[in-house]
Amino acid sequence: MPTTILTDIAEAKIAQAAGSGSQVAITHVALGDGNGASYNGEFDQTALRRERVRVPIERRHIVSPNAWRVKAEFGADTVAFDVREAGFFDAGGSLIALCTFPEAEVRRTGAIVYLIDHVLNFSRVAEGLIIVDAPDDELFDFALSMLTEQASQRIELFNINEAFYHEIGRYVGDPK
Repeated sequence: MPTTILTDIAEAKIAQAAGSGSQVAITHVALGDGNGASYNGEFDQTALRRERVRVPIERRHIVSPNAWRVKAEFGADTVAFDVREAGFFDAGGSLIALCTFPEAEVRRTGAIVYLIDHVLNFSRVAEGLIIVDAPDDELFDFALSMLTEQASQRIELFNINEAFYHEIGRYVGDPK
């Protein structure tokens, strides 16, 4: 099972931001190959052992008062390597959370879309300090399903109009 830790830098930044009105915005996720070996992350770690690729976080939502789910996608054109580590970085480039994968759970990037769907746990900081400012996945999924339904209806109307044209030689609404 992957191990995820909140780094010392994260704990300090979140505690500092708590009373000041500032924030620690986790904006990117990076993948690395761990220099070719699985390992256990350290709380004082400030970077991945060997970062290979980084992308912006696409979606996030809260799952509990001190945890939120992060989703990101690495395209099929990503260089191929075995993923042994993932890092979650703030807007300033600091490593906030680190996830390491045991050898049995190493997956390969490249030629396929590599998806990150990971829960970040902030139990090292006091409850109430973590605020997720992000769209709700349920709302996004609803909007996507409604757009899909509308597209389906438009295709059906197009097909009906085409059948009408083939039957009487003109489209509905064309002048006679």
